[in-house]
Amino acid sequence: MVVGLVSIQPFFGGEERIGSEIRLNGTAPILTLKQTDWFWNAFLPLGEPYNRDHPVVNVSGRYAVDISKMNLPPTIVVVAGFDILRDWQIRYYEWLKNSGKQVYLVDYPNMFHGFNLLPELPESDQLILEVKDFIHNVLNKVFTSLIHNLKQMTLSLPLL
Repeated sequence: MVVGLVSIQPFFGGEERIGSEIRLNGTAPILTLKQTDWFWNAFLPLGEPYNRDHPVVNVSGRYAVDISKMNLPPTIVVVAGFDILRDWQIRYYEWLKNSGKQVYLVDYPNMFHGFNLLPELPESDQLILEVKDFIHNVLNKVFTSLIHNLKQMTLSLPLL
């Protein structure tokens, strides 16, 4: 059973080139549009034409599944100010929120895509603490609910 989702700089996009892609392409560290296009092309299902609006690339786009009635776990979405995918990640966050899902946005405005892989950066440590707190809070709710249910079951057992 999945009880929480940690989404660190999710790799989403679409056919339309939006704000952060246009503004940061070629100037942001680590990632370019040429690279993202290559990754998406490699990731698309075999035999399907290249289309960045495919639901595996653009999960919240025009071909998105209606998730409003789905039971999805709480989600934390991490974004960075100098990530060319930032605006797509924020769209993902807003899609979850507008679909009635419990979602939290954590923004590192001075960081870039993949900053969490560099332990030399203090923000990398900070992110680990953010994720730890999220996991702790989610598991606390799960265990509290489990204990409550076990108590209810125990109270309903016949006495011998």
